[in-house]
Amino acid sequence: MGKLRLQASVDRVYLDHAAATPVRPEVASAIAEAEAVAFANPSSAHAAGRTAKRILEDSRERILALVGGRPTGLHRDRLVFTSGATEANRMGVLGLAGSRTGWIASSARDHPGLRRAAADLCELGWRSIEVPLMTRGCLGPDLAGEALATMAIGSGLLTVTTVCGQTGIRDDLTAIARLAGRTPGLKIHADATQAAAWEPVAFAESPFSTLAFAPHKFGGPRGIGGLLIRSGVALQPLVPGPQELGLRGGTEAVALAVGFARSLEIVVAEQHRAVARVTALRNRLEREIVAAAAAANFAATVIGGNTPRAPHITAIGFQGIDRQVLVIAADLEGVCLATGTACASGSMEPPAIFAALGIDAALQQGVIRASVGVTTTEADIMQAVVRLTAVFARLRR
Repeated sequence: MGKLRLQASVDRVYLDHAAATPVRPEVASAIAEAEAVAFANPSSAHAAGRTAKRILEDSRERILALVGGRPTGLHRDRLVFTSGATEANRMGVLGLAGSRTGWIASSARDHPGLRRAAADLCELGWRSIEVPLMTRGCLGPDLAGEALATMAIGSGLLTVTTVCGQTGIRDDLTAIARLAGRTPGLKIHADATQAAAWEPVAFAESPFSTLAFAPHKFGGPRGIGGLLIRSGVALQPLVPGPQELGLRGGTEAVALAVGFARSLEIVVAEQHRAVARVTALRNRLEREIVAAAAAANFAATVIGGNTPRAPHITAIGFQGIDRQVLVIAADLEGVCLATGTACASGSMEPPAIFAALGIDAALQQGVIRASVGVTTTEADIMQAVVRLTAVFARLRR
C-alpha cells in the first residue's frame, strides 16, 4: 500500500477556529513523548501500567486545577475524560437525569448535540421547557419564569451554553446563578466548549453541576473531551465500566489526556494577551467584510455586534446572498468559513438561534460564521477580505 501524503495549502486562509484549531507544536511534542512513555494500559497492574496511570491522573489533576475545580481533598470535584464535547454534553444531561423523570429546560443557544440529549430525555418521559431568549441572545433574566418555578425539588434540569457557538454571544451567568440559588434541587449542565479558551472557567465558584469542554478548540488534540462533575453530584454512567471513576468504561487515551492538559496550560497562561489580540482581529475582519459587501451593494449585518461576545466568533448576515453559496464560493477562493457549527454543517436550515433572536427569515438564509484564533494573523485577515471582495463582485454580477 502506497504511502499516504497529505498536503495543506499554505495559501489557504483558515477562519473556522470555532470548529477546530491547529494543534500547537508544544502539545504535539507532549503527546509524542507520552505515547513513548505511557503506552501501556493504565488499568494494568505492572510497572508500565502504573506509569501510564500516574501520568493519566497527573493530567487529570492539572486540568481540574486549571479550570478552578477542587482536584484534591474530601470535597474534590471530578473530571471524566470522554471522546469529545458531544459525548461530555450527553453524559452530563443523561447522567444527571439518571432513571428519574422531571423537567428539562433548554434553549436555541444550545449545540444540536445538547438539544438532542434533551429531546431524548423527553422520549423517556421528561417534560420539556423551551427557555426564551432576550433580544441580545442570552437567556431571559427570569429564564423560563413560572415554568421553571413549577419544577419539583430535585427533578429540574437546565442546560446552558456559556458562549453560543453560532454567534459568540456570552450568556448571563449572573441570572443563572440567581436561578440556582432560588431553585433547590435544580441541576445545571453547562456547555463551555467555546468559552474555555477565552475566559476562566472557575468551576468551583460556578452554579453548574456538570460542565463539558474539549481541547481541540484551543490548540489541543481531537478525540478527547472532559466532563467536570461537582463534588457530591450523582451521575449515572452511560457506558458502565471500571475506568474513569466507574463513570465511563474503556481504556483511557493517556497521550491525549497529556495533550489536553498541556494545551490548557498554554491557554491559561496566554489568555489575557490572546483575548485582546483576537478581539482586535475579529473586529477588523467584521469592519472590512461589511465594507466590502456594501461596495458590492450587499447589505451586511453583524449578529449580536453590540452584545457581550467571546473574541473569536463573528456571525455576519448578508441580504440577498445564500449562505451555502457564499461559503462554497469563499472556499473556492481559499477562505475557510462556515454556515454554523461543524456538527450541523449538513443542514440546509439556518441555525435555530437566529429565529429565536427575531432575525428576518430572508437574512437568516445569508448568515455565515467566521472565527479567528491565536494562529490568525493580520495578513490572514486582509487576504481574506481581498478574496471575499472578489466573491461579492462575482455574486453581484
